[in-house]
Amino acid sequence: MEPANWLLKHASFVKETFHDAGEAATWFGKQIVDYADRFDGFHTKDPGTIRAQVNSARETVDQGRDVVGGWWINGGTTFYAVHLIACPNFFRPEHLCPKRMR
Repeated sequence: MEPANWLLKHASFVKETFHDAGEAATWFGKQIVDYADRFDGFHTKDPGTIRAQVNSARETVDQGRDVVGGWWINGGTTFYAVHLIACPNFFRPEHLCPKRMR
């Protein structure tokens, strides 16, 4: 499964749309912070680790590449995933951007 294939889904599946890599990375970081206390054995409660992930996400999206994050929660019974899908996409430039823009 390629993350860029999310661009083929109906635009109603889009949670947020950003025109700036920094804004997208900030949103990604907030998703981590909001759930970090539920992550199983994960070190994202450390602000330095979260900052590093946000900075990496910003650089990655700025290059037109996707960011994929995922963590086990609730004793390993649930997988929490957060993705940033770049558009236009480096790997799948033929995939159109969703129509829903804010």
